[in-house]
Amino acid sequence: MNDTKILFVDLDGTLIKEDLSNLAFIDFLKKHPFKSIFYLFIFLFKGKPFLKEKISSSFNVPLKKLTYNQSALEYVKLVKNRHRVVYLISGSHQKLVDQVHNHLKIFFESFGTKDNFNMVGINKVTFIRNKLNIHDFQYLGNSVKDIPIWNFCKNILYTNANHRLKKIIVNLDLEKQEVKEDFKSY
Repeated sequence: MNDTKILFVDLDGTLIKEDLSNLAFIDFLKKHPFKSIFYLFIFLFKGKPFLKEKISSSFNVPLKKLTYNQSALEYVKLVKNRHRVVYLISGSHQKLVDQVHNHLKIFFESFGTKDNFNMVGINKVTFIRNKLNIHDFQYLGNSVKDIPIWNFCKNILYTNANHRLKKIIVNLDLEKQEVKEDFKSY
């Protein structure tokens, strides 16, 4: 573990098993089926950030029903005990990410999709470098979409990786560290 670098932790599939955007969409679809179809049509022109904002606007994350990765939470606490800064970052909308951030109270700050900026993949690196002016950091993730971030970090810190991603990780010429997943209800 690098004791000086800032750590960014992904939310969906990494810190929690669920995907908050999917939960919000299912909830919105149940409550507003016709509006959902309209927003899906508009999404074709305005993009994912627009859709995420619309479906997240009235969704309350079921914080006590989420399945949390206990190993990832313990890793975050360990990093914080070494006086490192830890941020929560996610492709889910900022409104949803903030709800988890405020519930857990273990992150310095949280960042999500907003203002027509989809916080996924290389966009996370762009945001971290250009908006936060941080150029040396670690990232804990779980998805193929995280590969560009790991390439930038020059190391792979992962959890809950599927078989396909593990095969890719093995072939990448980067330092690797796995945080074994341990999902439990909170």
